[in-house]
Amino acid sequence: MHSLDRSEKRHHSLPGKALLLLVLTAIPTSAVIAQTSAQNTPASTAATSQDSEDKNSDETSLMEQIKLFFNIGETTRELNMEETGISGLNDTAGQSLGEKQLLELKQKYEKKLKKNPQDDAKWAALGSVLETLGEEESALAAYEEAIKNNPDNQAALQGINRYKRSHRILTRVYYSFQHEEEYAPSIGRDLATWEEQAMNVQVSKSWGQGKTLALGWLESTIYQKNEIYGDVDFSLKRRAPFVHFSWPLFQDASMAIRVRDEKFTDDDESGYYQIDGSEHIITGYLALAYRGDGYWANFNYSREREPDPVIDLTSGRSALNIEVKELTGFSGGVALAPTWELGTSLYYEQYGSDREDQLNPNIQISHWFPWLPGARVSLGYGYYSEEYENITNLTASYQWQPRQDLQFRFEYQLEYSSEEDSLLNQGDILMTWNIVDRLSFVLRADYSQESGGDEDNNFYTQASLNWSFY
Repeated sequence: MHSLDRSEKRHHSLPGKALLLLVLTAIPTSAVIAQTSAQNTPASTAATSQDSEDKNSDETSLMEQIKLFFNIGETTRELNMEETGISGLNDTAGQSLGEKQLLELKQKYEKKLKKNPQDDAKWAALGSVLETLGEEESALAAYEEAIKNNPDNQAALQGINRYKRSHRILTRVYYSFQHEEEYAPSIGRDLATWEEQAMNVQVSKSWGQGKTLALGWLESTIYQKNEIYGDVDFSLKRRAPFVHFSWPLFQDASMAIRVRDEKFTDDDESGYYQIDGSEHIITGYLALAYRGDGYWANFNYSREREPDPVIDLTSGRSALNIEVKELTGFSGGVALAPTWELGTSLYYEQYGSDREDQLNPNIQISHWFPWLPGARVSLGYGYYSEEYENITNLTASYQWQPRQDLQFRFEYQLEYSSEEDSLLNQGDILMTWNIVDRLSFVLRADYSQESGGDEDNNFYTQASLNWSFY
């Protein structure tokens, strides 16, 4: 089944540790001042102090949610780009709102600092905003100003440490596993069971946020059991060296490119289909991204292996296409109101096999609930021109940070396919855990089940262990 989200499976995130402390450490100071003033001044002055305290608290809560949103969003996009080279509308939803709110907070803090340039808490808060915006050098300068006014400002000290960590060498071990049961409506039973496991190791040098050069190696096994004959359609080994490079183009714009040289060989002699030698394809992606005040735009070009085997319904056999599927297109979003965003995308799909090329337009509207921070609902529609397939998608998502070093995202999707007359129920859980200063772990699990005209089901998981050192 096709997905409205372009991150269909088969088919640099901000540092997370102590993010809440960036602003939280600034608030107790102002709160104590407000309480002390209230005890020694007239009621009107005390009320003014309380109003200021409430306003600071609102700003703190907003920054917490924005940082959590950007961290979870960047982590999700990174995982999807690892597999498909494309980030879907659900991965980028909310960027326009987050950017707009950050710019508003930046202006507020700059205005307050003009009145009181010795306020170390506000300097640290401004540094936090600038860091989230990707203005790393300006953030460092703000943190250093905070330290000048208060050498013990913990938020600023942590910000400076994050700046230093962002220039380290990073070793990353990535693993993914997919299990899919392919249902054939024409015969009323499962046709095949697909499994793919992949692991890659990469070493990268970072010169700051979004400034990375990485080299890596990928190993993968691809296996499909034929449920009709009880044997194996194919069992393959996939290997590839790869290079990755990302860099800011100018303020608010960035680029990333990855190139892999993939080699496929028979893993053993159990497969009905044999390669008898090896086959090569060049895969990878080019991604350009821009974030503005109230809008965002992405351009993507992706070359990946065609994900679906070619099924011969006469024989009940499936052979894997070792051909390239190319996707070229753009996506964008605009803030319609403080809690509403409209997103859209258009992709042109080209296939190395005999499959017809096609266009895939999508549109999605998203809403965030002020009374339930971290919650989002989205309603989307997509169309595949060659297959005349209409996709309608409802997404509910919630982000949660129970501890400073631990973040979660829970997501549910209900999707209807008109061409297959089927419903897809899909659940997705993402966790990021900053174990210690230099070590972090990411885990994602996804399960989907179709009902109606098609009955495919799919389990998918991704994990990465990241260790940084000088």
